[in-house]
Amino acid sequence: MLKQIDNPDDPQLAEVHTLLAETLADPNTVLGLDRLREFLAVNRPGAARQFYVLVSTGATEKIVGATVFSYVVASNCGFSEYIVTSRDVRGSGVGRQLVDGRAALLDTAAREHGLGKTCRGIFIEVDNPDRTPADLLAQERETALDARERWRIFDHLGFRRLDLAYVQPPLGDGKTAVDYMDLMFLAWDEAAHHAGRIPAAWILDTLQVIWSSWAPRTWVRPHAILKTQLGTAEVALLPLFG
Repeated sequence: MLKQIDNPDDPQLAEVHTLLAETLADPNTVLGLDRLREFLAVNRPGAARQFYVLVSTGATEKIVGATVFSYVVASNCGFSEYIVTSRDVRGSGVGRQLVDGRAALLDTAAREHGLGKTCRGIFIEVDNPDRTPADLLAQERETALDARERWRIFDHLGFRRLDLAYVQPPLGDGKTAVDYMDLMFLAWDEAAHHAGRIPAAWILDTLQVIWSSWAPRTWVRPHAILKTQLGTAEVALLPLFG
């Protein structure tokens, strides 16, 4: 069963954070529980970003999967911070249920903001199998999925890798930047899907809102570097394999 957590004091939010910490090998990629609560607390009409926590619960109400994501009004795009499932439910359809539930909420947000029937698409950061440190790859084979298997799943869902050099800024005090991930995009916008390209503005507008909330003291420089790299051109959506 799917459940949206929208109260920052909901005790199940701690369960979500525990699942993230147990699944993701690099603590630099995990937002603290305090940040999850902070982001839910500032959700309000007219905000530049709407923050969501959607969970799947089993028969005992225990959380067996979760997706944490945002809707960015300026770009009419989503950004998936996380999607994780417990090891014992993988392959059971929980992940697909979360993916579909996330898409429905993003489309609803687009309509509520008068930006059309659907969200343009969703961004996600994914470990690159060739650049991720070997110790993290080995650890995530135990706690999550093999990195190449994860790519195969995202390829099946329709995600494409953006043709840019991506570096995630530090997510908080005591955390460091992460340079081994690729930024991917799943285009729901028909024109972008068929063209295999998206405007640079969709990327920059989305990341400005996401990064400034993650790293309010350090986001400006990496965003400026990315803006210089992209210019005003469109950015290609590359196949994940081949």
